[in-house]
Amino acid sequence: MKFPKSFLNRHTPANSAACQAVRRDACRVLRRVAGDMALSPRDYTIREHRQRRRDVDVFALHTDSLLVEIQHPAGADGGVLMSYRTCRSRDDQTGGRDNAVNLESLATDQGYADLVSTLRVVAGRRG
Repeated sequence: MKFPKSFLNRHTPANSAACQAVRRDACRVLRRVAGDMALSPRDYTIREHRQRRRDVDVFALHTDSLLVEIQHPAGADGGVLMSYRTCRSRDDQTGGRDNAVNLESLATDQGYADLVSTLRVVAGRRG
């Protein structure tokens, strides 16, 4: 998987164009992950929220049993963080323990395929 340049570039919350690019690209990546997991649009929700205390934009793919997050701290150089965890419903924001994803491994086809198969297992999906 090739990551968008907006994930690697530094941005500030005051730069609305950069924030829009990050938002667009994060949602696009999460939709691709959902599609590769064979989820239908009614099986997941993509949400965005901001953690003001830590100054982090969070984009989340939420199913009934899985939460995948992409976090982009403002002003970070290549600071995109990706993680996943279990949850009990789409309203469960805490869920299980965070499992960090190594973004360098996702740049390879095998690394991305391994992540998708792991997410399928965590989500309770076969195939």
